[in-house]
Amino acid sequence: MGKAMKHKRVTLAIVLLLVLMVLAACSSSNAPSDADGTNATVDEGGAPEKSAGEDAVKEEDLEPLPISFMIPLYDAQPHRLEGNPAVENYESLLNIDLSIDYVPSANYEDKLSLTLAGGEMPDVLMVPARSLKSTVFINAARNDVFWDLTDEWEKYPNMKSIFNQTMLANISVDGRQYGIAIPRPTARVGMLYREDLFEKHAIKVPDTLEEFYEAAKLLKEKEPDIIPFSFVDQLGETPWNGIDLLTVSEGGFSIWGEVDGGLQPYYETEPHLTVLNTLRTMYSEQLINRDFAIVQGAQKKNLIKTGKAAMYFTAYDDLMGISDDLAQVMPDAKLALKPAFKELTNATSGHNGVFALPKSTVTTEEKRDAILSYFERALDDEIRRARGYGIEGETYELVDGIPTFISEEIRTEYTTHVRALSNTFINPTVTRLPTDTPLQTQVKDAFEKYAELAVPNAIDPFVSETYTERGGELDKILYDARVKFIMGELDEAGYASEIKKWRSQGGERIIEEYSEAFRRMKK
Repeated sequence: MGKAMKHKRVTLAIVLLLVLMVLAACSSSNAPSDADGTNATVDEGGAPEKSAGEDAVKEEDLEPLPISFMIPLYDAQPHRLEGNPAVENYESLLNIDLSIDYVPSANYEDKLSLTLAGGEMPDVLMVPARSLKSTVFINAARNDVFWDLTDEWEKYPNMKSIFNQTMLANISVDGRQYGIAIPRPTARVGMLYREDLFEKHAIKVPDTLEEFYEAAKLLKEKEPDIIPFSFVDQLGETPWNGIDLLTVSEGGFSIWGEVDGGLQPYYETEPHLTVLNTLRTMYSEQLINRDFAIVQGAQKKNLIKTGKAAMYFTAYDDLMGISDDLAQVMPDAKLALKPAFKELTNATSGHNGVFALPKSTVTTEEKRDAILSYFERALDDEIRRARGYGIEGETYELVDGIPTFISEEIRTEYTTHVRALSNTFINPTVTRLPTDTPLQTQVKDAFEKYAELAVPNAIDPFVSETYTERGGELDKILYDARVKFIMGELDEAGYASEIKKWRSQGGERIIEEYSEAFRRMKK
């Protein structure tokens, strides 16, 4: 099985795979999700269902379809494909031959830019969410570098069933989709809180900004050694740190919203300023950690997971991992999730990027459709179970109908092997499993309940050329002003002056460009 990046003659495999694809399109599938509902790399599919047309052609008689990927690597070393039993079983089931260029995640954006600028392309190029609005990707899409997949989804019921219109709009360039969306929950941001402390002191779990402030004051009074609110503010952090959630709960925008037929940001709106003023008061009263502006990376969760803080805004699905960490140091502590304030939360983009198919390597419609058929079939229950557990009788067995690894040693070994397949498929955002814990159920309930209630950022589907070119520089003005205001280093006049500076140095142009794109869409 060759693993170097190469391009084989695949005509026979493509034609016969298309037979499977057309037959499969005649029936729909429920396409279950992964174990924790967040498109994880290890699946726990439900009872297997045979794909339509599975018996029509014996795939073992076909030559495997080679598919090359370029994806980020989040582990210290590249994964082994050759001789990897998890990979070989997966390839055999799907009749494919994978080759994967693993690029260290810290260098991925640079490698992506070089590849798009003229480097050797794979068949499938992962484009992370943060790169979708980059100049290099937008220009590539506009210059016909990738296949336009906008009109293809009707042929692929598994994929169509897990894509929603918000997700598809947000991956689009000029209204067209140049890749396969990697789904993520649309509603995902909430508040974790120490349920044991709230119960111990009969403190009301907050549902408004005012109640949030009052809860922090009571926690400070009752538990003086604990920081009431673990706060983190870095560039790009507001969708996750509670600022946007609290702003929408006060009736504001999720950063951007519609005003008089155009789009405007929330920086000087009353709901947002109310939130910033509350945080300013909390900082002055030592209800917030003093280092909120410098905490980064893994340190962001330290206070809540070590029992030193009582409230923390983050992704819903952090509940399980942080609860496990907290139990190691404080076995009696208990975390719970508050997924929304006033039944509102800020929406995420609903995706984690796309898998783009370059035309320079995927040179025909037949090969394009064969690769799309791979992604479609990878959502089948049988494939998901095999990817998640391996081979029945060898790595897992069914216990009361639930796939269960034969031993902990086998589970550890298989999980290590299957990581090689990370980021080579897509999953739905939520699947209910018989093995779900109460915390997993709580998170999945929140994903589903608030998916339609989450307030979107109105600019997510659009592109501003000025923001693409200068967004980082201009965002720094806004970020510095916000931090200095919360810390009391700027008053309201000083904050307003910084927003005026942002407008004059490019912000007004960004507003105009987003508004123009918005008005074009509304026509």
